[in-house]
Amino acid sequence: MNYIEHLEKHCGKMTGHLEIEELQKEAIQLVEFQNAPFANASTVTSLGLLRNPLRFDNSAIVHQEVMLSVMQQDAESDLVELVYRLTLEALKTGHAYDLGEYLPMPDGLLSKYGFAALYVTTPFYFEESFQVHHGDAASGEPETVLPVWFVPIFASEVAYIEQYGIDEFNDMLYETEMQLLNLKRHPLIGDDEMIDESRPDRQVFVLECEITDDLFEDDIQRPLVLDGPLGKAYDISVESEEQGNSVQNQAFLYDFLIHQNRFPVYATFFAFQEEAQKNRSFFAQHHMSFTSHVLSRQKQTNGWLLGKRSSTTETHYFTVKIEDAKRLELILEHAYGVALMNELLMFSYSDHLAIQTEIETIYRKTRVLEDRFVYPEDSTVVIVGHDGAMLYLLSNEEHFAYDFRTDWVKRLRQQLPSDTVIRQLNGEWFADL
Repeated sequence: MNYIEHLEKHCGKMTGHLEIEELQKEAIQLVEFQNAPFANASTVTSLGLLRNPLRFDNSAIVHQEVMLSVMQQDAESDLVELVYRLTLEALKTGHAYDLGEYLPMPDGLLSKYGFAALYVTTPFYFEESFQVHHGDAASGEPETVLPVWFVPIFASEVAYIEQYGIDEFNDMLYETEMQLLNLKRHPLIGDDEMIDESRPDRQVFVLECEITDDLFEDDIQRPLVLDGPLGKAYDISVESEEQGNSVQNQAFLYDFLIHQNRFPVYATFFAFQEEAQKNRSFFAQHHMSFTSHVLSRQKQTNGWLLGKRSSTTETHYFTVKIEDAKRLELILEHAYGVALMNELLMFSYSDHLAIQTEIETIYRKTRVLEDRFVYPEDSTVVIVGHDGAMLYLLSNEEHFAYDFRTDWVKRLRQQLPSDTVIRQLNGEWFADL
């Protein structure tokens, strides 16, 4: 098996390649793989550097290829530029990249994310058999080739390496799941923490909601019902017992949905009627399929002073199919503002959204007939509440709906991003859960 076959065995079919003059002279090109090492991630790697022997400081010779992987598709040009520069640096200097070293992040690349350096490690998110390639002699390849993986890291993480060494830092990296692919991730070590208190810097407060007929009406206060019994309902806020910060909540929601690694996901949100064309243009620009909905609300009042009167209002919504992490990021940036106005913004893994018409409620002498969205009972729904500052998580799926406390708490924790801890659960404080 030659190295190209080794790549495609572990990364899937090559989706793109780029030939750059300076590298092409050495028969090196850059190639890209989509959905590697996970769905919605992109990996860019050199191809051909292996034919150039590189040396460690102790003069040992090694053959390497360099690679980076990220979730954000709009960072592709920076990703290519980084792999190009790393490949060119190895060619010009003959220096091998040593595991555990880190290089300053070049100016102007991935600058909006705040990274300070590129950390050299093995591609441990991939299958273990990917980490060493036994060269194909018939193709003129060396006996052993090592893919070298570069991970963007923050200044606080660099400081941690300086103080505690690469083994301790590697242990932290190996405990992550997909987190390192997300350029919007939180630092594993926060700048405002003592380094020796190296725990995740994002805390969530979780309250298991009592499932009653009033849950949607009094607590969630959104035009939504589930078609059937509800297994679990959680009130989740970030960094606060009451309500968190809307910016932190938006970032957590993105990370939470990415952590599930389930696409497509469907976003339904309120829209002003006069902005309908603007929304449609946005969906078309980013190749998103969508449906539009209108919910009606009729009030009938029979008062002794003004007599019987009736009024009808309509509210407009869109449901958008989100097929990858980039589109999820775009929709959150586009639609989160409606949650800040305390209007409906929700996400689900089911496309079977129905409308139940003319649900009747009575407020004193006012009779209200209103439409509501209905999700099938075998779904998971996440609703943004309280002016964008917290989430409601509703689910009948097994990994959210365990019955015994020790089981469902553990299972819930596994569904949260790896940089997140449950600090309080149903009023009970935890040191780290």
